[in-house]
Parts: sequence; C-alpha cells; structure tokens
Amino acid sequence: MVCRVIYPVHFFFSMLVGLGIWVGLGAAHKSAEKPSQGATTGTHVADFGPVPNDGKDDTKAVNAAIAACQGSDTRVLYFSGGTFDLSNITFPTTVSVVIPNGAVLKVSDGAIARFDGPFSAGLHQVFSGPGQTQFGAGAVVEVYPQWWGASPASSDSSPAINKAINSSPSLPGVNVRLSGTFNCQTTVHVNRHRVKLIGDGMYATQITFNPSSPMALFEFSHPDKSVIAQCAIRDIGLLAAGDYKDRERVQKTGIRIVDADIIEVRNIAIHNWGGNHSIGLQVQGRQLVFVENVTILADLPILIDKNPDIEWISIDHSTFRNTYLLPMDPNGPSVKIASGVALHNVVFDGTNAWVGGKYGLYWDDTETKGVSMNLSIKNVRMENGTAHGGAMIHIDHNYNLMNLVLENIYGCGGGVGGIYLRKCTSVTLQNIFYTPVRGNAPAGYVPTALDIDDSSSNIALINAFWNGGLVKTGNLIKTFGTNSNPAKYDNRLIEVYDRPNNGQGEGLVLYGTKTWCHSGTLEDGASLPLPVGAGPKTKVATVTVSASDGEDINQSAQFLVGGQGRTIKVVGTDGTSTVDMAGKLCLVPGKRVSVLNRLGGSVDVVVTVFWR
Repeated sequence: MVCRVIYPVHFFFSMLVGLGIWVGLGAAHKSAEKPSQGATTGTHVADFGPVPNDGKDDTKAVNAAIAACQGSDTRVLYFSGGTFDLSNITFPTTVSVVIPNGAVLKVSDGAIARFDGPFSAGLHQVFSGPGQTQFGAGAVVEVYPQWWGASPASSDSSPAINKAINSSPSLPGVNVRLSGTFNCQTTVHVNRHRVKLIGDGMYATQITFNPSSPMALFEFSHPDKSVIAQCAIRDIGLLAAGDYKDRERVQKTGIRIVDADIIEVRNIAIHNWGGNHSIGLQVQGRQLVFVENVTILADLPILIDKNPDIEWISIDHSTFRNTYLLPMDPNGPSVKIASGVALHNVVFDGTNAWVGGKYGLYWDDTETKGVSMNLSIKNVRMENGTAHGGAMIHIDHNYNLMNLVLENIYGCGGGVGGIYLRKCTSVTLQNIFYTPVRGNAPAGYVPTALDIDDSSSNIALINAFWNGGLVKTGNLIKTFGTNSNPAKYDNRLIEVYDRPNNGQGEGLVLYGTKTWCHSGTLEDGASLPLPVGAGPKTKVATVTVSASDGEDINQSAQFLVGGQGRTIKVVGTDGTSTVDMAGKLCLVPGKRVSVLNRLGGSVDVVVTVFWR
C-alpha cells in the first residue's frame, strides 16, 4: 500500500484521537504500575515531636524516630501529612520509609536526604527544597518525577525530572518512570551512567516541549566531556508546542546523544517538531547506539553528527531499525549524515518508511580526512517526495567510503532521483526498484535514476531495476554484466562497474578457468600488458586479439601462451605475429605477455584471455 500524506501532522493527530490512545486524550496509567503508598502501621514520626509546616528543622525528631523504628518489630517509618524540614539525614537500610499523599520532605540548601532502605510513595509530591535526595542501591526499583513536583499542571517539569535522574548512583543506576503527561520548557539532562527514562508507551506518555530559546528536550552527555554509558529512553511521545505551519518557531532538538557508549532509543514518537530546522534525533557519537521503532515528524528527523569530544569516532557499531520518518522541511532529508562524520559499521534495517522531503539519506561530506566504512541501508521505501532533484540515497564523501550496501530500496515520487554516489569503494546495490513520479517537477524534467562516476570503484548491481530516469556511469567501465531485455526493461540482473585501468585482475572464473577482457584504443607503438606470462607463473592460456582502425587496418589472431611466457600463434591474419615486427599486431612473450601495436596507426582492440 502506498501512503498518501498531504498534511502529515494532522493525519497523526487524527489517528491518535480516533484510537483514543494519546494520554492527553484520556489514557490512564495502570494502577498496578504505580508505586505503593504503603500501610499506616509502624513507627510514626509525629510521635517524636516534630511540628509540620512550622519552617523549623525537624531533623533531630526524625532521627529519634529512625532510632526507635530500628528497634521495632515492623521497622516501617511512617510520615503523617504536612511539610517536614530536613538538613543532612540518612535513613538506614534497616528502615523502610513510607510517605503518604500530603506529606512532604523539604531538604535545605546544601543538604542531602539519603534513603538506603526501602522507600515507598504514590504518584504525588514527596520532596521539596533546594537540597538533594539520594537513594542507595536497592532502595527503589524506579523513581517518579512526581515525587519532586512534576505534574500536568506544571509549566516546566524538567527540573523535577532532572532531580529524579540525579537521585541514584551510577551503580546500579536508576529507572526514571515517566508516567502521564508533562510540560517542559528546559532541558532534561541525563548526565550520568545507567539512566533509563521509561514511559508507558509512545502514545501513552506525552511530553509537550515549549522552549523559549534553542535547546534539546533530552540530552545524554557527561558533564566532564567523557563518554556516557549504558543509558536508555523508551516508550515516550514527544510533542512540540505551537502551530504546525509556523516555520519561525524556536529551533529545538528532541533527543540529543553526545559521546555515548551503549545507548538505546526505542518506541519513541516525535511529532510536530518544526521551526528553524528543528531536529528529531541527533546522534553525536560514539558507539553501540541502538535506535528502534521510532516515528519522527520533524524538520530533520535524524541527524548523525560529528562527535564534539573525539574526532575519529562519530558513530560506530550502531543500528537504526524500523523507522517512520517524515521531514517537515520539503527540501530536506529524512536522514542526514553531517560533513566530517567518521562512520564505521552502521546499519539501517527492519522496516523503514521515509515519506516526503527531497532526499532519503543525505551525506555531503567536505571535511572528513580518513576512510569511513561499512554502511548498510536496507528495506527502505521512500515516497511522496516534496521537491524534485535530490535522491533516495545521496552520498558524496570527501575521502572514501568503503563497503556500502544498499538493499531492497524502493521509491520514489515528486521528481526525486534514485542513487547518487561519489568516492565510494566496494558498493553493492541489490534489489533496487526506482520508478520516477513527476509530482510538482517542471515539464520536461527527467530525474536521474543512477548517478555514479569514476570517483567510485568496484560497484556491483544485482537485480537493480530502473523503471525510468537517466542512468549515468561517467567514465566507469562495465567489467561484467548481464541484463534482461535491456531495450524494454532497464533491469540490471548482474552488473559490475570499475574504474578504467584500475589494475583489474581475473574476471569470471568457471571451473578453475580464469577470464580477462579488455576493449579500448591502442596507439601505434603502444603495448598492453596481460595478466599472464612467466611472472604470474601461467601454466597455459588462450589469447584472442582483434584490432581495427575502422578502415584499412583489420587484424586478428588466436595465440597460445605456454610455460615461461612463451607465445605460439594458433591461427590469424597475416598482420599478426609472436615477435616484435613492423606492420604487425604482436603478442610479445616475457614475464608479462603484452599486445604490441606495430600496425602504423591507432587501432581499437578487443582482447580476451582464458588461462590457468
């Protein structure tokens, strides 16, 4: 089924309303997933003399309650309603703390309230004040931003979410449960290892972002510019505030990842993310980035950017799987790889729908100083292009991209072209189907289905079907190829292109018999070395040579090449020889057997060699 998207954001919102699955439209968090408020039995802090809401320090009274609780049978410490003012305090592992709705612990500036034992509270505010809250290992399974005052009524829940993130040590880390709806105006900064931000589903947890200046909603980065490790964000929906048609909204980034090692982005929806080149997902290093099941409607859905902390590893061993990308910029791409990115072992796979825009994947590199390698793009359908020109895949590398695989790619529309490659080595294009759809392109415009040149080499096409459009191969030569009815169908069943005079060795090998072919112009007095002779230790070879100037010079012969590079003429015209002679087309023996033109003029030659 071909998707027709005219007003993508309206389509998504209508779908969500119809299904009733967006949390802001009535989806509720399951009570079984809420943290427990606990029972009222146990040691009551109120019995030890603190006066809630009086603004005086209650730490002494709470410590007395802790001491009594440690000697009790239940070892459960229960707070009554009201605000309790605390300075530095530690709740030991031997005490379970229960805080009901209405009770708030206010931690003073510079102080730390630490909970080493089990902690229980519902989805309500528990903590206030400028001080810190810390949970020891095993104190909680997950923490809730509501404990620090996050709520649908808050205009900016980012500070509360940040306090939740910073409430647990890097070992074993912390799960921050984002359950419900939130409004954010500032950045949620994941600045430590092993933080997992977990929602209730991409259309159940909704975060609306409305910044006053350019910034990211979620940023994963370590404050000392070192690598940040083993983090995740999943099952969350991000919605930008403002009107879809407003192109002057503040530039924003949905999720920014900076120099991360092992990070997961799964089940994420980013909608209405437009304004001044806003970005859905920005990856700035380093390795083992796993992106799966994402729907992104943004000016630029995915940007793979340079690592600001280390030049030679921007993205490595990373996977993007099951992506639904809709660029809001009609002249933009679904995926952009920035200039200067050092890329190694990156895979796009699964099911990928890239809808709209001028490009599918765009990489115009003018900075990289070294080789990138192993980029695999599979199972992509690009459709409904919004600007003519462009390409489904556009890669123009500054230095060299080695080992590029494009497989099972289909498109396109709107006058968008097919495949554009520069400075790529060892390329496989397999199961490519390109069909041009004019869209809004001007009359007479013909898109380019394939555009490659001799800046690239060793390019193999397997079942590449160009259902229209121009095919440009520049000065590349076809070293091997077969196609089905090329006059009617431009279907490359198997084709291999390479640079001319690129030192091609053996071609097709059948049952141990090697082949080599050449066609071109050979000037008078020039020689063409063959891949056989004493140097290559050829056992036996058959060489067929034909030459013509298109008029009077027409010579051809078949030769045998034996051990030590000796040549024997089997059959041929009078103007052929196995020794260097004027007026002859010669096959000269030696370490490398050569074809020598002594015919007195430039000729076109065809040479075939079969050898063992």
